[in-house]
Amino acid sequence: MEPAVEPAPEPVRGPATGPGLNTAVERYYDITLDLYEDLWGEHVHHGYWDEGQTPARDGADRHAATDRLVRELVTHAAVPAGAHVLDVGCGIGGPALHLAGPHGCTVEGVTLSARQAARANEKARAAGLAHRARFHRQDALSTGHPDDTFDVVWAMESLMHLDDRPAFFSEAHRLLRPGGTLAVATWAVRDGALDPGEQELVRQILQHQVMPDFSSLEEHERLARAAGFTDVTTADWSTAVANSWDPSFARVPHLDGGPATMRDLARTRGVDVLGFFHAGPLMKKGFDTGVITYGALRAVKPHRP
Repeated sequence: MEPAVEPAPEPVRGPATGPGLNTAVERYYDITLDLYEDLWGEHVHHGYWDEGQTPARDGADRHAATDRLVRELVTHAAVPAGAHVLDVGCGIGGPALHLAGPHGCTVEGVTLSARQAARANEKARAAGLAHRARFHRQDALSTGHPDDTFDVVWAMESLMHLDDRPAFFSEAHRLLRPGGTLAVATWAVRDGALDPGEQELVRQILQHQVMPDFSSLEEHERLARAAGFTDVTTADWSTAVANSWDPSFARVPHLDGGPATMRDLARTRGVDVLGFFHAGPLMKKGFDTGVITYGALRAVKPHRP
């Protein structure tokens, strides 16, 4: 008799799911664009440090650490120089401009935020890279590109906003040329069941970051294989990126005006903007307890027989 297989635990779900998710994500990044850029610069994602380093002592500063994360994913995924790249969730273009600049790639970036796409195109023009990096307001699951278009599909910290991750892996497989590479860096959750306190922590993070749920790094690997990818490799970068939520690095300010200033900000931009200020302590606790993880994935679309 075959042993019983334990069912996979149900994921913790945030409030932003279903048909309204894309609208909620678009609004969040539209209203926080200047906050992220003013505080974090061109890279709206985690930084990467060597073991034992911290930004407060001997570690890299924000710009160097976030730039290194891009280079680490380029290395992990073996992104070829000069590749034709689709950047899914391109933000304001930081990683794409690295790919188009030092790496010589041609990049099409897509984001749900029209303000992000416009800012990324401004930055590409300022850098003299508009001929190799273009940015559009588009849903990553319906870009309209034909089959076998790209050498690389790049997704840096964007999968957490997708409600249908199997559809993403299938669409990435469709868009890649045979032999093409999928490169992913993503927030994730510890594999396995969470206790009630851990579930509540995850629920709060999802709420404030406008995300439907988290998948574990192991689940990302399973989804890639199910979509037809081969040569799937993953790396757990949780320890390397955890410093990103140290207060001295995250630079999420405690506004001098206190509650009154926060109320004014919510009144002018909408209450969703307050999630920007709540995220730091929650994410730090997530990494400190091992509930929140972070990983990279590389997968290859096989050549046709």
